[in-house]
Amino acid sequence: MKTTILAMLLLASCILAACTRSSPNIQLVQADSLIQKFPDSALHFLQGIQPKGLHLAADRAYYALLLTQVKDKNFIHQTEDSLIRIAVQYYDSTKNTAMQARAHYYLGCIWRNKDYHPEALKEFFKAITYSKRIFDNSLTGHIYNNIAYLYYLQRLNEQADSIYQITEKLAILEKDSILWADALSQRGMINIRKGRECYQKAEEKILHAFNISCNMNQRSMIAKTAYSLSLLYGRMNMGEKAVEFAKLNINNQDNSNALDRAYLVLGDAYYKISQYDSASIYLNKSLHSEDHYTKAGAYMRLADIAKKQGLLEKALEMERKYSSYLDSAQQKQQSAEIVTAEKNILIQRKQSEFKANLDQVYYYIALGIVIFLTLFLALWKRHKKEVINFKRKEIEINKQTEELLQQKNEQINFLQKEIALHNYSQTEKQILEEELYTLKTERQALLKESYEHSEVYVKMKRIIQSYKKTDKSSEYFDEEDWRQLIAETDIRWNNITIRLATKYPLSQDEIHLCCLYLTDIPTSHFRYIMECSRDAIYKKTKKILEQKMKYTNKSMSLRDILEKLL
Repeated sequence: MKTTILAMLLLASCILAACTRSSPNIQLVQADSLIQKFPDSALHFLQGIQPKGLHLAADRAYYALLLTQVKDKNFIHQTEDSLIRIAVQYYDSTKNTAMQARAHYYLGCIWRNKDYHPEALKEFFKAITYSKRIFDNSLTGHIYNNIAYLYYLQRLNEQADSIYQITEKLAILEKDSILWADALSQRGMINIRKGRECYQKAEEKILHAFNISCNMNQRSMIAKTAYSLSLLYGRMNMGEKAVEFAKLNINNQDNSNALDRAYLVLGDAYYKISQYDSASIYLNKSLHSEDHYTKAGAYMRLADIAKKQGLLEKALEMERKYSSYLDSAQQKQQSAEIVTAEKNILIQRKQSEFKANLDQVYYYIALGIVIFLTLFLALWKRHKKEVINFKRKEIEINKQTEELLQQKNEQINFLQKEIALHNYSQTEKQILEEELYTLKTERQALLKESYEHSEVYVKMKRIIQSYKKTDKSSEYFDEEDWRQLIAETDIRWNNITIRLATKYPLSQDEIHLCCLYLTDIPTSHFRYIMECSRDAIYKKTKKILEQKMKYTNKSMSLRDILEKLL
């Protein structure tokens, strides 16, 4: 009985453990949901997860990203990038755009913390490319804010201000008041750098940011805007206000890394109202900073205080330290490297865009070639079909014409024999002769139609049309064409060329010219076929008439004489 009860209790405990144990993936999702509003709870939650228990590469990458992100939200200064690189490498390999944007952004934040600003800029630009693809305006705004801050640190004020303006627009679009306040505050700081003429603009922007922060009860932003206002009022010689906002900055400061700078501003504010002891206390506190600009500023004010108190040796020592730290800080400036990095990023972007556009161009060219070839083949097949149909019809027409010609010739021969063999009356002969004339006329019309459908005649027409349009032709009359023209002329005009060659001592070229005169082609177009000038045609014609045919009557043309021989 006891054994049974123990077994049941053991089984129940196993079931309870199985039911209460959630998978790491669910835990990570829960942690992700806490980061924005409860970053301290999210950090505690993630620290409770054992990385060794994450067996999937996806979970390990997710954990690495979330832990880096939550530490950044809790103002934990991170300079080690081995953890976030797990996420970067995994999400780059899986092409998860949304997670690539976050991973590269936080890798950029670590480079920023390490003061490797060109490397940070490269990662931020990568991140912004991915965030824009997924239309994540919130993340894009934060990335732009960091890019602007890098420019601000390097005193590239114009570039920083233009990017802060983009950040403002995105913050307003996303209703992100904290991001908006941050961008406004930084734009105010840029105006402070520009000098007295811009102090009023600076005050408007920073006060606006301060009011937003107070309405949201956002301590870190209240501290940041109070810092900016204290700095501004110190420059404006409004010492009491400078002290007030400097204290407000310290009281709301959650970021221990920013305290040293806050002490410097409060020390400077006390200096402005001549409370040198209080000023010295806070200025000495600020010397714990690792930032050389902060130390330089503290030593400069301590030197001023020493002068006021008549401690000249101490003042000289403070000035030496001020100069030393200022030189060191200026040597660390990476403005040129930032600009170079920006140019390289822009070049890489343009190259990527060019490659993408080139691929697109190649695609459209290939598509165009395919479409062109398809259309060309379709048109070529259609043309080939039309040519075949045309030739078929031409053959049928020629065949029909030949048959009709044969019939007409038979009818003419029959009538001629009838008239010759029989003694018809004058009236009957006249009727038969009229019938014979009609048959001959019809035969001549058929011969003309056959002649005008011949290949050689069509080719002559093409050559003439080409010369009339472009003053040149790709076709020309060769020996075979001339032989065909003579044959077609003889068929139409009862062996006229043979009779001409028998009666007159004509050269082959002169026979060719006579064949052209027996066409309906204008004399002015002969030069296109014979490839010579009009003057040469005229001289050849005159030679045939006067020297070969012995005609001296200038009223008779060669065409008239040839028509008489028909």
